[in-house]
Order: sequence, then structure tokens, then C-alpha cells
Amino acid sequence: MGKLFNYSYKAEIIINAGIKQVWDVLVDHEKYGQWNPFTTEVNTNWKVGEKVELTVQMKKGRKSISQTERLLRLDPSKEIIWGMKWGFFLKAARTQRLTKMTNEGTEYYTEDKICGILSPIVHLIYGRQIQNGFESMAGSLKKYIEDDEA
Repeated sequence: MGKLFNYSYKAEIIINAGIKQVWDVLVDHEKYGQWNPFTTEVNTNWKVGEKVELTVQMKKGRKSISQTERLLRLDPSKEIIWGMKWGFFLKAARTQRLTKMTNEGTEYYTEDKICGILSPIVHLIYGRQIQNGFESMAGSLKKYIEDDEA
């Protein structure tokens, strides 16, 4: 579709914890609201192809957005990808990836790629909130795990 219709929002952070501890927090969908200020609720059975129901807080103090996506990939202790597709109108894929660091830490990386003819509108309306949400989420995940609340 060309660069005009492709957008990417991402954040990454080093968490001073083992990869298993970080993974366990990511897949504990019942506790997302305890650490994640952006995606406050996730309901899924973690089976590829099945629904992932999300509650997203785009902007503090405003009404949350509910959306349903599909689990596209689950590679234990490494990667989760969920997304949605509305034909050529809009396609999104949200990746959360963990990488073991040499110093016992874990790199957390998250990215949402969107494309399609509606993506410029999504970017215009929500782009800044998505980017801010990802940065906030990564920092909150680090704090939650390092403060040993997990």
C-alpha cells in the first residue's frame, strides 16, 4: 500500500528480571489492569486464531475503547502477536517480544503496525495516544516487575 498507508508505534525497555518472570506477567490476562494503564483488560484463552478482547484507555479520564482482535502467534517466553483485519480498509498487528539479555535482564519490545486506507485517519485521531500508551505500558511493566509486585 505504500508508506502513506503504513504506521508503526513502538516502545522498548530493559527489565531487571528473568524472561520467565516477565512472560508470566504478560500472559496473566486477569491481572493486566494491575500494571497496564493502556490495555487495562485482556480476555483470551491464548489459542492461536481465537479472540482477544481488549479494553484500551487511549486517554486518561476518557471512556475506554473495546475492541476484538485475534491471536495470531504465541511463542512461549518469546512473542505474542494479536491483530485484526478489515479487508483493505484496515489491518493491525500488535507484537510483544521478549529477548534475554546477557546481564540476567530482559528486553521488552512492543510494536503495533497498522496499514490500509483507513490507517491515516486512525493515525491522525489516535497516533499520539497509541505511542504514549505504549511508552507508558512499557514503563509500568518494568516498575510492576522490578517492584516485585508480580
